Amino acid sequence: MKIIKKTIQKTVTRNKIFHSAVALCFFLPFLYPMKSPQGSDVRNDALTIVALGDSITWGYPNGKSWTEMVSSETGMRIINRGVNGSTLNNMLKRLPTDVIPVHPSICIIMGGTNDANQGRTTKEMMADIQKMANDLLARDILPVVALPIPMVWPKAEEKLQDLRERILSSAFLTIDFALDFDLPRDEFRQLLPDGLHPTQVGKRMMADRLKKEMPRILAAYAKFKK
Repeated sequence: MKIIKKTIQKTVTRNKIFHSAVALCFFLPFLYPMKSPQGSDVRNDALTIVALGDSITWGYPNGKSWTEMVSSETGMRIINRGVNGSTLNNMLKRLPTDVIPVHPSICIIMGGTNDANQGRTTKEMMADIQKMANDLLARDILPVVALPIPMVWPKAEEKLQDLRERILSSAFLTIDFALDFDLPRDEFRQLLPDGLHPTQVGKRMMADRLKKEMPRILAAYAKFKK
């Protein structure tokens, strides 16, 4: 009988330890919320990000965008405000209706492709970007200016490259979506069959680029809010 009692006591003790461990595992995330990398106190699920752009942001031709990939894989709330054919000036005009009412923490601005195709100057494009950045900062929203992906038409791409260089030389917080598309011509054309819009593989590259850069962006946002 003593052996049976000891066995029962040991079993009860093990069960208590097991259930305590399970309970601790359940409550730990609430006691110690997960933080973003690089020491930022900003949590992914505490942010709202608006992606303001054109058809490349929208996800042409099927509406499946790189923004959705990042959102579903990280838990970040990313609101897609891409509109087919939109220029930077269109985005500036859409800011009061498409971005401001959402009260986002961060707004990613990516444009210039349609501007370059329509013959607008890089000076005009930069002026629109600067106005948008000023409006966002005035409302306590951190602007992030994206470098647009390349396109195949040399004259327009030359202008777009000038825009990228101007953005990089400015004081804007940036994300370089063009970097991963710097490939041999054949590989590049496979990613942009129509010369302008990325395939799902290209969208995946953009999603991965944003995920890679988010720790840096979140660290900048944490400083911005102090």
